[in-house]
Amino acid sequence: MKTNPIKTYLRALESDLWMRGLTDPEALAEIESHLLEAVERGQARGLNLEESEQQALERFGPVKTVATAFEKERQAPMQKILLTIGILAGLFIAYVDSRPTWDDTGITVGTMLLTSGLLTLLGYRRPWLIALTVGLWTPLYEGVILGKFNFPDMVLIPLVILLVCMVGAYAGWVVNQAVRKTLRPA
Repeated sequence: MKTNPIKTYLRALESDLWMRGLTDPEALAEIESHLLEAVERGQARGLNLEESEQQALERFGPVKTVATAFEKERQAPMQKILLTIGILAGLFIAYVDSRPTWDDTGITVGTMLLTSGLLTLLGYRRPWLIALTVGLWTPLYEGVILGKFNFPDMVLIPLVILLVCMVGAYAGWVVNQAVRKTLRPA
């Protein structure tokens, strides 16, 4: 039994898009429609079915290229929203931590860890950037603006805070990728 190259291509594209966090059955149906139309046009020009399918797939492009273009088009707004949330969360954590009545480092660090992890778990693609947006504000505000840190602390505290945020961000990203691989379509 011969496999249909269009169906094989669509399954590979669906799998690649799933791994990127993009699942859109309507878009896949539209892509299938374009491919089938291209096959019909090829047959109308006198190509046999196999040649027509091959030509349609070659013109459409490799799965990775199409998935990357699709991701850039669809994912950009979500990435901006998650990054904005990271910045706002980092600023809020820095504000709360700078209050004279606040003296609970454990909650502050835990909030940074969880916030960084949650944003990458939700799909932000650059864990290091999320770690910076969440963890940069507290040492910046307290160390530079308020001048609370002496010399060794000026280096050590920001590094520890950024390390905690990196751990959270990369842990969320790893879980995101594991879930995508586990649940991806067959």
